[in-house]
Amino acid sequence: MKVKQSLKHELIKLLKKTRAWLGPILVFILIMVAYPLTVELTNQSLADAFFPVLFISCLMVMMLATEGIFLEDYEDGSLEHLLITGGSIYQSVFIKILVHWCFIGIPVSIFGSLFNIGAGNTAYSSILLLPSLLVSTYIFLILFCFGNSLSLTKGSVLGTLITMPLLLPMLVILGKLTTAIMFNINYFGFLILLFGILSIIMFIFPAIISKIIKTHLE
Repeated sequence: MKVKQSLKHELIKLLKKTRAWLGPILVFILIMVAYPLTVELTNQSLADAFFPVLFISCLMVMMLATEGIFLEDYEDGSLEHLLITGGSIYQSVFIKILVHWCFIGIPVSIFGSLFNIGAGNTAYSSILLLPSLLVSTYIFLILFCFGNSLSLTKGSVLGTLITMPLLLPMLVILGKLTTAIMFNINYFGFLILLFGILSIIMFIFPAIISKIIKTHLE
């Protein structure tokens, strides 16, 4: 299947499954709205505590977005058909991740930047926050997809447990990035680090995932 056809197929498929992409976005908005309503903090404390809540919320939403991401294609025989006909599972995985990020990761990143202003932070910090959210949501999505591919026939809980050790270094980096945004210290250094991580895993992990899926099919 050509790239253009595969991309069109995944776009139409995800568009029809409104719950799969709209649900995680609504959950994210609910968390962002509920956060200031359920925490008794001053305006300054609310603004300072917002960043950790935001990144953890992004992580949880990306986990929700990838639940069963490959399961439907596995159960209806689409992946097996792709393997038999000599199609590229790597291409299918790469495009599926990209499309899910476009439908879920980008809106979540934009909403997160807007809610940052609502939490009492500056518009400038939101401008700095947006690219880091875009990159981190893509990384979270890839890592959770990796976990889901490993536990394709064994439930999503196992995949989450496998993925958590890979996510912990990312959370540490995002914690440092938060400090960099708040105090305007070495922000671009941490952002370049995130881009470096993404540039490596966005091509390597789909290859690993495709190999794992092939193992399940064989």
